[in-house]
Amino acid sequence: MSVILDEVRVRPRSALKVPHTAEDLAPADPNPDVPAAPRQEIYDGSELRRERRFLGDDAFSEIGSSIASGVLEDGELLRDRELAEQMGISRTPVREAILQLQQIGLVEILPSRRTRVTPLTRQIAEDCRRWAGYCGGIAARQAIPTLSPMDAETAVSRIDALLGAIGSPAEAATAALELLLFLSARAGSPILHAEITERQFSLLRALRRLSYSAQEVEAARVGSRDLASAIARRDSDGAEVAMRSIFGIR
Repeated sequence: MSVILDEVRVRPRSALKVPHTAEDLAPADPNPDVPAAPRQEIYDGSELRRERRFLGDDAFSEIGSSIASGVLEDGELLRDRELAEQMGISRTPVREAILQLQQIGLVEILPSRRTRVTPLTRQIAEDCRRWAGYCGGIAARQAIPTLSPMDAETAVSRIDALLGAIGSPAEAATAALELLLFLSARAGSPILHAEITERQFSLLRALRRLSYSAQEVEAARVGSRDLASAIARRDSDGAEVAMRSIFGIR
């Protein structure tokens, strides 16, 4: 699909005009057929609630998921009219979604007013991984002491899912992000959870497309097991270190 977005009146940022060489770009998603839609965790004070959904939210999720999974490829042009027709909604929520996706760096608006999927560079992908690791460490530290027995059991089941997915970049990325969202929703910090939720598709695209060495894969396995042990002990310090190591931060 090669399409163009029109009538979006946003001044392009100069940083988005910098061309990238092939060496700068992250590799293509090796599993573009694997969906990129993690389970959502909604934070509301001390409890989770069901979120009221709007058409703009649905458009954001659908387009963001398509970008994260590689269905919409790097540099691919987008047209709000065609996207709206595909989703069976008006153009207004699609435009809202595209502006939100621009804010988190998944799309960029060119001087010609065309809109395209922002190419993912290796540096951006690494920055996303590290950001997820540091935020995940904070979320784990803050969530572990107050997890209910049921939430602790669910967290361990999410860790087991991650352990089973390690070795498949697309599935492991989704499992890691679901664990991150689960813990951040219970960390007692709505700001932290909102930041992670808003950037989930940027994180997911980066995690799916990074290349991992055998040593990094094994470190993620060890970190996952250490996190489960830290949850059992209610060890906040150990949980923070383990969560960071899952994302390759020592």
